[in-house]
Amino acid sequence: MTRTADIRVLFVCTANECRSPFAAALAQRRAAGLPIVFESAGVEAWRRGVPETGLRHARELGLDLTGHLSATVHPDFLDDYDIILGLARSHLRELASMDSGISSRLFTVKQFAAWVREHPRRGDIDVRAWLGSQLPSEPRGRILSADPKDDVRDPIHRPIEDWRTMSTELIGTIDALVEGLFPAASR
Repeated sequence: MTRTADIRVLFVCTANECRSPFAAALAQRRAAGLPIVFESAGVEAWRRGVPETGLRHARELGLDLTGHLSATVHPDFLDDYDIILGLARSHLRELASMDSGISSRLFTVKQFAAWVREHPRRGDIDVRAWLGSQLPSEPRGRILSADPKDDVRDPIHRPIEDWRTMSTELIGTIDALVEGLFPAASR
């Protein structure tokens, strides 16, 4: 596989203190060695870290999130990302209101994982060109559904079991995401 410019993916949740930093860390580990970069932000971040329960769970997974400080999504930088993944449908609405030009690159993480299973990227095609060529044939309403199952439940202020549920859900979703973006590397 010819190495192309890195694909940039942004995970977005509410405060960037639990779901999106976990998603980015898990995805970066899963895609190690592939030309892809995962980052995270929140629609309402306050420069705080991951709560202690989350840090404890991160250690269980072999992740170190102690240096994470939440960051707010900045509308001026949304165009820098090839794929923008909300952890809940509410995040998509907020992101779309910031920049209507991102709609072809905007999904919940679960929606994108389901969609990319059916539409794996072929070869080294540019991600934005690939999305643009695939999405016109897809009814956008089916992709951006109103199904609550498309949300990853927020574990903030919840027991560690809820954090474990979140990460288990994210791991399977991220596996599908990486396999769809890099099918040849996943074999």
